[in-house]
Amino acid sequence: MFISTSVNPPFLLRPQASGISENDWGVLSRFWYPVAYEHEVEDTPVAAKLLDVDLVIFRAGDEIGVALDRCPHRHIKLSAGTIVEDGIKCMYHGLVFNTGGQCTFVPSIDPGTKLPATWRLTSFPMQRRYGLVWTCLAQETDRDVPALLRDEDQDASRLLFVKARIWPVSAARQMENFIDLAHLPHIHSESLGGDPDNIIKPGNIEHTEDGIIQTAGYTEVPFGSTPRDVVFTYRVVLPFAIDFIVNDPTGGDQRTCNIPSPRSADECKVFQFSIDTRDMDDARRSLLNGWDIINQEDIGVLRHLAVPDLPLDARHEIHLPADNVSHAYRQRLREFGLGQ
Repeated sequence: MFISTSVNPPFLLRPQASGISENDWGVLSRFWYPVAYEHEVEDTPVAAKLLDVDLVIFRAGDEIGVALDRCPHRHIKLSAGTIVEDGIKCMYHGLVFNTGGQCTFVPSIDPGTKLPATWRLTSFPMQRRYGLVWTCLAQETDRDVPALLRDEDQDASRLLFVKARIWPVSAARQMENFIDLAHLPHIHSESLGGDPDNIIKPGNIEHTEDGIIQTAGYTEVPFGSTPRDVVFTYRVVLPFAIDFIVNDPTGGDQRTCNIPSPRSADECKVFQFSIDTRDMDDARRSLLNGWDIINQEDIGVLRHLAVPDLPLDARHEIHLPADNVSHAYRQRLREFGLGQ
């Protein structure tokens, strides 16, 4: 009912009830994650959650702010407020905050009063990249937004954005699902196609400075079209981003980026966007437009996951030959000090 008098403000950013261990939270908080599509941040505040921390994203003109979803006056959620010319307005007492977090207006105080500099939101750094709004919760970090596209491909007008959905699994589990070859003909037989009885050969794994690359062949039949042999290239950028390229016999390719933003220990919001590097035939276009169908097929299975935490010790599960990519991914996560 009461905040103890022995607790000194400000509150710790990581909620006590967080399912993410203090060690893992400290490691993950140093990375940048997307919290919204830029085109969704318009004339109303956007609520988000990152590592169990409630955030609000709001726009004032060309500027975008990311802050703790809490008015510092009486702790009302700012995402329930409104957007005004100077920033975001709290619904309770009308306090207005700019995108830098500073309180600029209090209607119950004389307009000539100089407002204290300490009357401000808990704000976080923001970057706009690939049509997404990114933020980082750490006060200091040497990390940056993951490099996913070439400069010439970063024009948001060239990107096709998939509906962002909340998945009932951790970001790490979603990552492993995306790079898992053996599940494709079983879960995605109607969308990607493939023969469930075919042997799935392990992909070729290469370690890079910022992650791993898996290259693998696959025979796909996108949405019932003609079967064709393709090459899948998954470039994993640690901890939670994938640059996925499909090369087909025509010499063209289709590129999709998959970024699960960790909302909590067992939930993530997945942002995906695609870019065409050639004129697409009808089958490939159907596949591109069918990413949301593919995602829902995965969600339908992963909601039955019995153990939500990702084991970083191989002894907790049995493993198939095609799981070599999971071994490589988990190895790199352990190197960050996760799971300790």
